[in-house]
Amino acid sequence: MNKPEGNPKVNGAVSDNGQETYTRSGILRKPRTQSVTALRKNEPRPKKTKRSSEAFIAIHLGAGDHNLTVNKRDLYKSLCKTSCQEGMKVLLSGGSADEAVAVATIFLENSKLVNAGQGSSLTIDQTVECDAGFMNGSGYFGGVAAVPGVPNPILIAKKIADLHREEPLLSCGRIPPTCLSGLGAKSWAESNGIPTCDENLMVSDRNRKVYKKYIEKMQKAEESMSSEVSDTVGAIALDKFGNVASTVSSGGNWLKHSGRVGHAPVFGCGCFSHNNTKDKNAIAVSCSGSGEMLAKSHLPQCISKCVESKACLGLVDAVSTVIQKEFISNELLKCHKETKNVGMIGIRWDGRRGEYVWGHTSKSFIVAHLASSNEVVKVEFSELQENAIPGKSMKVNGVAF
Repeated sequence: MNKPEGNPKVNGAVSDNGQETYTRSGILRKPRTQSVTALRKNEPRPKKTKRSSEAFIAIHLGAGDHNLTVNKRDLYKSLCKTSCQEGMKVLLSGGSADEAVAVATIFLENSKLVNAGQGSSLTIDQTVECDAGFMNGSGYFGGVAAVPGVPNPILIAKKIADLHREEPLLSCGRIPPTCLSGLGAKSWAESNGIPTCDENLMVSDRNRKVYKKYIEKMQKAEESMSSEVSDTVGAIALDKFGNVASTVSSGGNWLKHSGRVGHAPVFGCGCFSHNNTKDKNAIAVSCSGSGEMLAKSHLPQCISKCVESKACLGLVDAVSTVIQKEFISNELLKCHKETKNVGMIGIRWDGRRGEYVWGHTSKSFIVAHLASSNEVVKVEFSELQENAIPGKSMKVNGVAF
């Protein structure tokens, strides 16, 4: 995969042209920062429960109306394949689901094709503010909101979750944060060895042009922004030891107010995970869509609860039921006038068999998955049926693994 063009120079990086800023796996390179090596060194080895026969990873590129040209379709496909392949390398080497979803998400954040990390949309003030969330199957969660000058916000979210495991209480009995925001999050990232950069360098030339286009539309009172691709990408994974993890990463809505927080860093709203137990199957879910509505509906957590309650016949039924009841028909969302766009990916693992599902109410949704038993990454450019109405109809598909 080609390295992203115009990568912001990271504080402490060793190259002005950006070519040495990235390791082969797409992680920003900086002394004493969260590189792949650092992730592997700091990552606890997966809990050695009964080894599963399968490792699995899936990613999504956001819900919306992608309106793809042939060239852009090829670019998206290449990005999906590389992200899944790099995540699978981690899993096949005995790494954890935690690390795999982080590596896969970092690849997405480093791309200018998607609305996350370095490809993020601009606020009304022409700045970039990112959200991200991470959760593993043991219940450790971390979120970051409206953070400027951090090319890979998923590293903050994951580090917050890691520190909760490593240090449940701070000195004097203080409770460590679950979510950090704004400049405080950037300062925390710097003190924890996570790469940061000048905030202006997060604004790409391409997105400056898009910003100008949207400002002109807004001045003409045109209502043509609601069909754009939504604000979240994400990943889910199952490692060889049956542990799961999930992520989301977001650039937010175009022309959002500075300081706006979407669903990605909110517990149970952007991603959700829990491992397999005597009473529960392992579940990992990642969601994309209208952040304000997803923050009210807690879809990932609701999908997990539906499977646990056995009220739903598997993950496909759970996704269909929850999207209809908790999103399309949710009374609390009637006050929202925007299209009810949502897209999600999820996996269920019972210790022997797995189920992978994707569903969406948006016009289109790009997803990809890779199982360790199959060397081929499967990329889906999923679309609603021709006469279906986005926000009122849904499409749900699934495969066993």
